[in-house]
Amino acid sequence: MSDALREQLLKAGLTTEQDVKQARSEKKRKGKPKRKAQPAPAQTEAERREAEKRARDRALNREREAERQRKADEHAARELVVKHEIPHGQDGEIGFNFTYGSRIKQIYVNAEQQKQLAAGTLAIARTRGRFRLIPREVAEKVKPKAPFIIAFLDEGGDDDPAYEEHPIPDDLVW
Repeated sequence: MSDALREQLLKAGLTTEQDVKQARSEKKRKGKPKRKAQPAPAQTEAERREAEKRARDRALNREREAERQRKADEHAARELVVKHEIPHGQDGEIGFNFTYGSRIKQIYVNAEQQKQLAAGTLAIARTRGRFRLIPREVAEKVKPKAPFIIAFLDEGGDDDPAYEEHPIPDDLVW
């Protein structure tokens, strides 16, 4: 309807002001139907490549962050070992043998340290090319972060039930 006809109907009382407003809003809403443009195949391909590149970049960033965190944990573990090292010296009285990898290594300790190593209250860690004595608590903090640093830690759980009746004498040193 044109505006003149609406005004005439309004003056005649055949319609209300509200009906006129509603008709105008419907006319505006109908308008011309919006046509959705189909994206060009090249544009679609470019968007797909860009999405793949973003996904690769996110994965690479996650890997880099994980590597950075691993190195930070290793560094913190090494510093913890060095900070809590118990001096044993090269002139210890007793050689304490332990397996490191597939080899048997020896570290010189005093009698008290040997008992503590056998009891599991001390551990041996390898950092910066040296074997170091550290308390068990420190070894347990280091082990989750960098297990390769701990060279020897007596867990005490490998006792064979067949040998429980025959304890190892205290004076036996191998």
